[in-house]
Amino acid sequence: MSNIIKLKYTDKGIGVNFYNDSEENNYKEIINSIKPLVSNNISLGLSDVKWDLDNMKLGHADPVANNLLKKISLQLIQ
Repeated sequence: MSNIIKLKYTDKGIGVNFYNDSEENNYKEIINSIKPLVSNNISLGLSDVKWDLDNMKLGHADPVANNLLKKISLQLIQ
């Protein structure tokens, strides 16, 4: 599991477009590793995670999840 998630640029602009299936699986592994460390009522779905594409970082409204996600970086591959 890598602490960098690679995203790709598309003609529609930057969004949560994983570079390939391996990167999407890496993201899922990261989320699965974080789930046991946060409260059961905290959702870590794709839309619940804050994707800060300006600073290429992940975040969350929950402080514990946010601290864990801060360790993950995003990288744009063109």
